[in-house]
Amino acid sequence: MEKRGRIGIPRALMFYRYFPFWQSFFETLGWKVVVSNGVRQKGKIVYFEDSCLPMKLLVTHAIQLKEKVDHLFIPRLVSLHRNYIMCPKFRGAPDIVRLATEGHVPILNETIDLREGEGALLQSYLKTGKRLGATKKETKRAYLEAKKTFNQFQKEWKDRINRLPTGRLFEMDIPTPSEGSKASWRVALIGHPYNLYDADINKDLLTLIKSLGMEIITSDSLSEEEIERGVRDLSKEIYWSSGREIVGSLFNFLSEGVDGVIFPTSFKCGIDALLQEFIKRRLKIEGGPSIPLLILSFDEHTGREGLVTRLEAFRDVMEQRRSDGQIAVS
Repeated sequence: MEKRGRIGIPRALMFYRYFPFWQSFFETLGWKVVVSNGVRQKGKIVYFEDSCLPMKLLVTHAIQLKEKVDHLFIPRLVSLHRNYIMCPKFRGAPDIVRLATEGHVPILNETIDLREGEGALLQSYLKTGKRLGATKKETKRAYLEAKKTFNQFQKEWKDRINRLPTGRLFEMDIPTPSEGSKASWRVALIGHPYNLYDADINKDLLTLIKSLGMEIITSDSLSEEEIERGVRDLSKEIYWSSGREIVGSLFNFLSEGVDGVIFPTSFKCGIDALLQEFIKRRLKIEGGPSIPLLILSFDEHTGREGLVTRLEAFRDVMEQRRSDGQIAVS
């Protein structure tokens, strides 16, 4: 089938959760999806405004794509939860990219705000489909197909992150391996999706973790009820959906099921800074974490060597606790 044109999707921010949905949606509508390349090897990051590294990477990737596509897809993400909101910078992301690309390429930037009620997500994609010349029927069919693809991808996620190289996690034509080697440790990785899976941010943290014999699990393995249970007793309400997921997952994992928890954060991220304070205060009240907790902060100057040293020390702590009989072998 002849493609209608090319949709560019920057390899940044919520790409690292929703790309399977986005790719399926646009390809079902007959568009070719073009994804930006990583910048880690080139080391060229566009310093646009005094922002966190993930937002700088969004601008960098968008500029990389602007000459290659007919549209950029950067939705205006206000809320991905029926009660809570996203970081305010997600709302302004399309405007920041439009300014950085000097209006060179049209941006598909329909608002997604799930607080508007049932059907809000579908309505956003119907508007996007209309801008691309698709009928309502075509768009709804593409939306349902994208949901199906995304749900299947989520079911396979634990196997993908443990059995595929980081750079191939979101390559949809790569099948999920059915078998992998047995790991010595079970470690929970919590944080914003882009901090967890973007090698330009975390220096390929996943590869380092797996090389030390650790199996990775994430909040995707938890139900919403389990996450909510972890934030229920906080002294202050957390209004960011991502923040609730991170803190709720952390306290769930600290209480059972894993040998340690790793929390990668972005320097200059206000939400991450506040979440660390929530966590430290809660742990102080409870007398400290029940299992090892490693908080890592990343910016564009973070070195890989120091990261390896901290991960090795983290593994040594888990090993010592196991030898002391404080952690049962899983």
